[in-house]
Amino acid sequence: MELGLITILICIVIYEIFEHLILPLFWMIRYRKRKSSYGPSGIIGRKCIVKRWDGESGKVQVGSELWNAIGKSPLIPGDEVVVQDLEGLTLRVSASERLQG
Repeated sequence: MELGLITILICIVIYEIFEHLILPLFWMIRYRKRKSSYGPSGIIGRKCIVKRWDGESGKVQVGSELWNAIGKSPLIPGDEVVVQDLEGLTLRVSASERLQG
């Protein structure tokens, strides 16, 4: 009878160690390698669509958000651009490779 109780307690302790130490470490390491989708690192390099453009500035749509943008390429609404940098709340964009080549 005591051997069965000891076996059950050992199983519970092993389960708790696995649940509270090993699994959280595994998930932390796994998701730490993911690129953030928030902040500058998440937006730089993303493709977006020009909504309005006048000279060297305008508005672009990144996902469901509308951003102020600046760029040196002559662009028209509907063009696809790539975010090169983030300056405050303004994106620096350039024409995508499809438009350049």
